[in-house]
Amino acid sequence: MAGTLRRLLAGALLSMSPVCLFAQTVPRPPALSTFCARCIRADIEFLASDEMQGRGSGTRDEHLAALFAASLFADFGLKPGGDQGGYLQKAPLPAAIQHERSGQQLRVATWNAVGILPGSDPVMGNDAILLTAHLDHLGIGPPKNGDAIYNGADDDASGVAAVLELARSLSIGAPPKRTVIFALFGSEEIGGYGNQYFLAHPPVPLNRIAANLEFEMIGRPDPAVPHGDLWLTGYNRTDLGPQLARHGAHLVADPHPRERFFQRSDNYDLAKAGVIAQTISSFGLHADYHQPSDEIGRLDFDHLDSAVQSLIVPVEWLANTTWKPSWNPGGKP
Repeated sequence: MAGTLRRLLAGALLSMSPVCLFAQTVPRPPALSTFCARCIRADIEFLASDEMQGRGSGTRDEHLAALFAASLFADFGLKPGGDQGGYLQKAPLPAAIQHERSGQQLRVATWNAVGILPGSDPVMGNDAILLTAHLDHLGIGPPKNGDAIYNGADDDASGVAAVLELARSLSIGAPPKRTVIFALFGSEEIGGYGNQYFLAHPPVPLNRIAANLEFEMIGRPDPAVPHGDLWLTGYNRTDLGPQLARHGAHLVADPHPRERFFQRSDNYDLAKAGVIAQTISSFGLHADYHQPSDEIGRLDFDHLDSAVQSLIVPVEWLANTTWKPSWNPGGKP
């Protein structure tokens, strides 16, 4: 833990310096060769630790998670995409929400962390690929078997770690032609307030976002699909999933249509705004969902590493191709 905290503090200091913004100009190897399984585990160990107290929506701990992500975005050489030239967006929370939850030391705001990898092409660089996950979980709650910390290792430290690893890998590789935006949202668990603020204050116009991939609960395999595979919500709504699968992504159709997962994550508000926005997951309806038992010891890192690694080349392709995904007939919400 001490090493991780030093990493956080060092990254926060680095984020104040403009020097790191030029790191991506140095020639680097292809993104896939830089895949870092230990980085994924380290990020989850920090985010899902008891010391983070479950990253409750709108709490100090959610803010710390956002600062942690922001420090890494700066370390990767990404440009800031938040408020006032920084990496964070501060989104106000409604007064009713604040009153309902002060029991968890809820603050008056929630926090997003946003980093931008600028596109290298003068035309295609105006379009963006948006990769997202949510930072928060349930915080401190009713004790179960003596444990009151809802760590949220799968929900959604696993998704945050995937976005961070994609940011790290793509920033080391040659700059893509399209811009890539990495956004980690706050307060998804209490109504998507971080996502709504992002929609109202996007770093690029929403009509320039070619696709959004949200990462939600990918830390454990779903018995309904092959081990190492992920499923995409609304798979048949667009042509995005099949194209990513053709380029090597371990992606299949959502095997749980009755659960309406397409409508149950931050992607949905983006989709309603017209963005091709879908969620990648492997949630197999396990019993640790929204329980204190959602801890790092329950994750399957062989599955997680294989799944995330399979996405690096397809996402890199998506950020460089002139092809744009589109809604299938009747697919747009």
